[in-house]
Amino acid sequence: MNMTKILCCAACAAALAASADVTADFTKTTAKFRPALHSSGYAPAFSRAKQSMWDERIKEMNFEYVRTHDLALVNGGSRAFDVQYMFPLMHLDPQDPKNYYFATTDFMLDLQYAIGQKPFFRLGTSIEHTGLVHFAAEIPKDFDKMAEAFAGIVRHYEKGWGESEGKVRPIEYWEIWNEPDGRNNMWSFNGGVDDRDPVNNRNAERRDLFVKFFVTVLKRLKSEFSTLKIGGPALCSMKPDWFRPILRACKAEGLRPDFLSWHYYGNDPDKLFKMADDADKMCKDEGFPDLEFIINEWHFLCKAGWGKNAKCRAPDNMNDINSACYSLTVLSRLQTSRYDQAYFYGCRNYGNWGFMDYETKELNKTFYAMKAFGTIKKGSADICESASTDGDVTALATKSADGKKAYLLVTDYYGRGKKINVSVKGAEGAKKVSAQVLSFEKDLEKVPVKVKNGSFTLVKPDAYSAAFLVTFDM
Repeated sequence: MNMTKILCCAACAAALAASADVTADFTKTTAKFRPALHSSGYAPAFSRAKQSMWDERIKEMNFEYVRTHDLALVNGGSRAFDVQYMFPLMHLDPQDPKNYYFATTDFMLDLQYAIGQKPFFRLGTSIEHTGLVHFAAEIPKDFDKMAEAFAGIVRHYEKGWGESEGKVRPIEYWEIWNEPDGRNNMWSFNGGVDDRDPVNNRNAERRDLFVKFFVTVLKRLKSEFSTLKIGGPALCSMKPDWFRPILRACKAEGLRPDFLSWHYYGNDPDKLFKMADDADKMCKDEGFPDLEFIINEWHFLCKAGWGKNAKCRAPDNMNDINSACYSLTVLSRLQTSRYDQAYFYGCRNYGNWGFMDYETKELNKTFYAMKAFGTIKKGSADICESASTDGDVTALATKSADGKKAYLLVTDYYGRGKKINVSVKGAEGAKKVSAQVLSFEKDLEKVPVKVKNGSFTLVKPDAYSAAFLVTFDM
């Protein structure tokens, strides 16, 4: 072994010998647990083949809300959720319920209700990767008529309009469009204008048109459905150069959106949470201090980023252990953040955006991360005080309403330490303490935990990221 390898091995050994300290105090409640921060796009599929198994997996992850965007894309052949399917002929009268098609969307929403999911409905269309040719993603020619079509869709679910039985399917949150700031895929001119061209583009015009569209739709919907939560527009990121014009146009019309929404794909939790802090300052500056913030697409993206050559290998690929621990870090920190809702981006069952490997059909690491947090969500009412001495290690302590169950989630995301020393207060008399580990090779497997005087040590199985779910039965 040469000197370089010796030094590297010594450095690794020193890193693994390091430890972090975590404290949790179950006697101190700091906030209420917020279930809406554990939401996603995973929903039962239109096709029922093997769906009973998929339904069970989705229920295990225990999401509060499901966002309807992209559900049309991942359910091939279904005429659902997108406006071009629900009101397909724009030359017809949007005041006549006979000009709508609701059946497939009704059916799919009923599947969601059946497994306990609350819908978050995106008004608009799914993404179009069609280059410079646009269909549903083309900028609408008649904003007022599109607003009326949206009103017809909302009315159908809110009041049973256009349904022979008058059935109501309550949906509280309605989002206007998705990623209008995207490039050649969501809000675009037809006719060969490349929105990505830094010189020959019409991006400022696109934005100004969307501001007008957003205000038109918000005004129309609020005039009829004042009690519903209506906002948007699910920007690709928290972009003040889009949000400020929207807010100023709303103020000029005497309107107030109920929420702002945007997305984040990356690997740095600090960036995700800085977006909310920046948005809070922006909204206060613009005279909207109390808007809800919703990050309704978020997912780990390895450091290579998007693109053809961004194929990261384990443990750093889309759904391996680093992704899983990133997700648990984000979910833990969301509970005490400025965000009001958050949606882990998953839509199909298989592949990069699914919870199963496409070829092997094995459940991936992010499934187990979501399952672990789903367990916490099911049994938690309060957030308790917790802290960590290591910035790579995040702790979340929760307890049930009756105090008979408590959880401590400890996540080491990219940390180099081997041991995590834990000290807890308020759980010294627990009848039972159990722990599970999620690591590169283990999928929420039980691990021994020995508690003495309120202290114990968690040992990572390897040098990669890892997470521990410790359960206290009082």
